[in-house]
Amino acid sequence: MLRMLTTELLESLINQGYRFCLSRTTTILGEDADVCITLLPVKHTPLLRNLPKKFDTFFKINEEPRIMATGIDETIILVDLSEINLMVEVS
Repeated sequence: MLRMLTTELLESLINQGYRFCLSRTTTILGEDADVCITLLPVKHTPLLRNLPKKFDTFFKINEEPRIMATGIDETIILVDLSEINLMVEVS
């Protein structure tokens, strides 16, 4: 399940112990955006040389993703929650 990144979602992930986000950047053809960034929250420090093939890089969850949550022009920021069981209902 993919959700738009919000500050509320970010806080919920941080409260559940997620410390990093794997990141994948793709170009898209859309009316409102040219770029899509998909984040996958993880609890342990990833190794850049051993990232899963579909990811480009990773960020500390309280740094770049916090800035992304406030919005970036021409960019859609999604969070992949398919492997995460959130304790708080995300709207």
